[in-house]
Amino acid sequence: MADKKEIIMPDELHSLDRWPYSHGVKAGNLLFIAGQVALDQDLELVGENDAEAQARQIWRNITAVVEAAGGKVTDVVRITLFVLDFAHMPAFHKVRKEVFPDGRYPAATGVQVVALGLPGLLLETEATAVIGSS
Repeated sequence: MADKKEIIMPDELHSLDRWPYSHGVKAGNLLFIAGQVALDQDLELVGENDAEAQARQIWRNITAVVEAAGGKVTDVVRITLFVLDFAHMPAFHKVRKEVFPDGRYPAATGVQVVALGLPGLLLETEATAVIGSS
């Protein structure tokens, strides 16, 4: 019988009382991470008009989900970046290089969008990890 899915809700991230979704869903060793944005635990925007600061918060959030599922951020194998303006891509790439200093980056897709879910957001990133793969 297949492993049942496990809902991953790290204490380090904001609660989801306002929105009906899970930060992560783990099935076997696969972890599907909901789109993460630059919100801190108190639902405050981190890095207004600062793509690099927002990218850092996004990766803090992704890391929290992966670690709550028993993995490491380097277990992330795929990301999709939604960006308001492709001019923000260099800032996101800079932070990604810091998160993966060995150059073993996840597969990635970048998509420019008209808007994101809340005012002030410049980036959103969803991810998939294979726990134990790094």
